Order: sequence, then structure tokens, then C-alpha cells
Amino acid sequence: MTLRKLFPILFLFVVVNATAQPIKTQTTAQLLKTASTLLQAQQLEAAEEYYNTALTKAIATKNPYHQAQAYEGLGNIYNKTNQQTQAIAAYQKAVKFYKSLNMTVIADVVNNQLRGLLGFGDLYAGVEIGAKGIKLSIIEVKIDKNGENDYTLKLDSAINTDAAALSYQSEKETFDAVTIFYNIIREKYEIPASKIHIVISSGLKQELDKYNKVEYFANVVRPKDLDPKIKINYITVEQEAELSFKGIVPSVNRLSANQLDVGSGNTKGGYINSRRSFIPVTFPLGTKSFQRLLEEKMPGNAKIDDYLKAAEKVMIDSLGRMIVYQFRDKPDFKSRDIIYVSGGVVWAIASLMHPELIKQNHVELNQEDIANFRKLVYSDYDNLINPDLSNRLNEDDARASLENIKRVVKTYDQKALLSGTIWLDEVIKHVNSMNASKKLIFPRYAYVGWISGYIMDKISKQYTGLASR
Repeated sequence: MTLRKLFPILFLFVVVNATAQPIKTQTTAQLLKTASTLLQAQQLEAAEEYYNTALTKAIATKNPYHQAQAYEGLGNIYNKTNQQTQAIAAYQKAVKFYKSLNMTVIADVVNNQLRGLLGFGDLYAGVEIGAKGIKLSIIEVKIDKNGENDYTLKLDSAINTDAAALSYQSEKETFDAVTIFYNIIREKYEIPASKIHIVISSGLKQELDKYNKVEYFANVVRPKDLDPKIKINYITVEQEAELSFKGIVPSVNRLSANQLDVGSGNTKGGYINSRRSFIPVTFPLGTKSFQRLLEEKMPGNAKIDDYLKAAEKVMIDSLGRMIVYQFRDKPDFKSRDIIYVSGGVVWAIASLMHPELIKQNHVELNQEDIANFRKLVYSDYDNLINPDLSNRLNEDDARASLENIKRVVKTYDQKALLSGTIWLDEVIKHVNSMNASKKLIFPRYAYVGWISGYIMDKISKQYTGLASR
């Protein structure tokens, strides 16, 4: 009998044995432990019985810690079973006892569960200073029924600037954009400084590092009235890759899926291996930087044919080997069945190749979509960006899809789309070399992926190390 087949039998034996053991003979601590195990096993009725028995004993012995544990457990059960009134009362009592014991960390966690149950969350603001533009994300974080952080995007906005140009004009535009967003955060949403994060993206940092100007740039674009407690931070491409993974890939898929983001300045992603370590995949090229690389090899009056020839040549001469080198010791990335792909060029492909899916939060793509888009951008661009949706979608969906396509065309011209698609196509071809049927999933919320991951990481780290201190 295999271990997988044996496990349910062993588990059932443990649960039955625990339930069959006379409750009255167990100590309060034993009752609480049994209740916790039953709760994890989704044996809610049995868990409730054990928690109530433990609570009765804890009250009799006047033990506030055991009472707090029992009330917390009962709150979790009532929360899972949609008994809101009972859950609120149990959580409130648990918080009261934990606070009386000066157990502020766990009191705070339980209080957050209570706030989530009541429909209240905490607002966080993230401002990403990227190579191509500035993005604002306002996120409300709640604790769900399973005790996990759940976030809702309340606002997202962007202002296009060319920060990577590193000119006086681009610095002034970036300063103005960050100032505008800071005023929105402070005046409209009243978010405190402790929950505001302003971060220079890895793609822009990559450009700034060439001239040792990261700290200089952070000071130049800092709003004059920015709270002194708020520091303009920056992250490396490896950090951004991991944060994007956390912010984009659903938790249920994190051990079986990969993630890849094609940004304007670089490409990054990764996966979690069997040892639960994050393995990054990074390239110093993205949509915009690949286009600049091609333009360096072409005359000033270059046409679309020149872009195609230059791209094919540079892929053969050098970049093809770079892709092979990056994946040479990462077979998991190539063998897995699902990859979450994001970035401006992926958004463009999803928008133009599947305009009928405008309302879907996850758009499934494949290698053929990318290859066909690459051909159409080069050979039939006008028809590609002006689709006739009158017979494919209802009026409202057609209008929404066409507005989305207008945003794509406003953001990327034909040369940028061709350059970015060639780069993406070549990378995905190599990724698919071991598993050609791999699903490529574009999540529409991916553009706030790493900044939401950054905020979640900051929330988690509030409690890290408190035990040792």
C-alpha cells in the first residue's frame, strides 16, 4: 500500500481515536490541542465540542490564557460556519483576554480576524516608480475565513513618464507624478505613513545603477512635503521576481506553477522548488530595453523590416545563448503545466488576440497566440489594432474591449509591440521545449502584482522576530 493511500486511513484513525477518548479525563491543554487538530481537519462539530469543554474547565480554574484560546477557536469555527453573531462575541472575548495577558501580537491578529468578519480592512498604498511610468495602487487588506490575508484593489492609476531617460525633464515629470499620487493617498484616503510604500522598480534601478544614481534619483523625485517616516526604497530584480510571484500566483498553485513578467526594463519570474525555496529567473531585457538594443544596431530612419532583421540577428548571435544559460539548471520551470505571464506586451496580446475575453480576470494564452501576434504586428498591423467586434460581442463588451485596445495602442507603437513580442516569443519557445502543452495564464491584476506582494511582505514582517525579542 502506498503512503498516499495509507495516509487517509491513519488520519481517520487519529481523529476517531481522539474523539473516542473520554473528554472528561483530558486536561484543558489536551482538550485545546485536540480541538485545534479537529479544526484543521475540518471536523467542526467535534472541534466545537472540545473547545466548549475546554472553556468550561478554563472558567472553573480561572485560567485566562486557556479561556482566550477556547474563545479564539470557537470564533474560528463560527466564522467558518457563517455564524457571525457568535463569531464576533467569541473573538471579542479572546482579544480581551489576550490583552489582559499583554499578548499584544496574538491579540492584534485575532482583532484583525474580527475586523475582517465585520467587513473592515486596512488600507495600504503602494507607489511604483518604474522605468516607463509611475503606478499607484490602493489595497484593502482583510483576514478571510481561513485566517489568510485577502486584498481588494480599491484604486489603481498610472502616469506615463520616461524615468529611465535620466534627463532633467524626466526627473521633473517623475517628481510631479509621485507628488500627485502622494496627495491622493494622504487627502482622499487618509492612509498613515506606516502604510505607505514608495518603491523604485528593479528595471529602473538597473538603469540608475549604470551611473550610480539610485540615491540621487530617490532624493530628486521625493515630494517636498513627504512624511519623513516614508523612505523611497528600491528593490533588486530577484526581490521583485519573488514579490511578483507572491502577488500574482494564487496560493493553491504556488508549488505547481511558474511566473514570468516581461517589464519595460527587464524580465523576471521564478518558481518554488520542492524545498519550498523561491528560484528566480531574470533577464536584463524587457520590452523597452530590447527595443533600445535593436535601435542601437539600426540607422536613424529604420523601418519595421529593420526591426525584424535586427531582432532575428541579435537572437542568433547572443540572446539565444543567454536564454539557454538562464534555464540550464531550472528544469522545473520548463516542465510544469502552468505559467502565469504578465507585462505590457502580454496585456497587448491578450487584448488584441482575445478581445472577447475582456471581462475575464484570467485569460488563457498559448504559444500559437504569441507567434500569430508576432506575424500580425509585422504584416497586418492596421487590421490587428482595428478589429470589427460588432458581430462578436454585445455593445457594452465591444465598447469596453475597444477602449482597452486604444490604451494598448497609446502605450505601445508598432515597433515596440514587435520588439516586445519577439523577445517574449523566443523566451516562451525555450520554456515550452519540455512541455509544449503548457498553459499560459494572463492575470489582468498582474500590473499591481509585485507591489501588492511587497505590501503583503511588509505586513507579514510586522510579526517576524517578535518572539525572540
